Amino acid sequence: MLQRNTMEAAIITPIVTAGASMAIAIMAYWLNHQGEVHRSLRKARIDWVNTQLKDPYGPLLVLAETNERAWREYRRAYFPPDSGGPAESPLSESMSTRWHMWVETVFAPRARQIRDIVTAHGDLIIEREMPAVVIDFCAHAASYDALLADWDTTSASNSTLIRHPGSRFLSYVRESYATLKAEQELLLNWRRPD
Repeated sequence: MLQRNTMEAAIITPIVTAGASMAIAIMAYWLNHQGEVHRSLRKARIDWVNTQLKDPYGPLLVLAETNERAWREYRRAYFPPDSGGPAESPLSESMSTRWHMWVETVFAPRARQIRDIVTAHGDLIIEREMPAVVIDFCAHAASYDALLADWDTTSASNSTLIRHPGSRFLSYVRESYATLKAEQELLLNWRRPD
């Protein structure tokens, strides 16, 4: 009987060892596969966020900030603080000429650039649906096309049919850019060795 137990042990031990080795190999493969899937998904997310920053939000931020600064300086230089701006006040001929020049060379071109970025890269917008403030801005930019087509007969007080959405647009772009930069930093620093 002892000989039979020894013989069974001699047969069972290699089988158990082989089974355990096989189980460890399968588990190691599965864990490695899960890690690769996770790394692949993380890399895809990093690439997506980088594209969102590079294509719509980076250029939108620069153009919106540039446009805002130009508008602020234009108002500071040519309109008193209590004035509503060129759309609300009657303008002298020289001020109307200056307003037309600023619209043609600064405000309308920037608005078109912003609209073109949104049109070309709308699929990269953060939200599930296009934000109303972005649509409002694009509609404002489109109204410049009609304004400039009939520029010689348009007074400054009738500048655009659709008003600029104001600070809401710049706030949206700033907040979206900051959100994406924070996510990018988090993704890039995740499990980075010190």
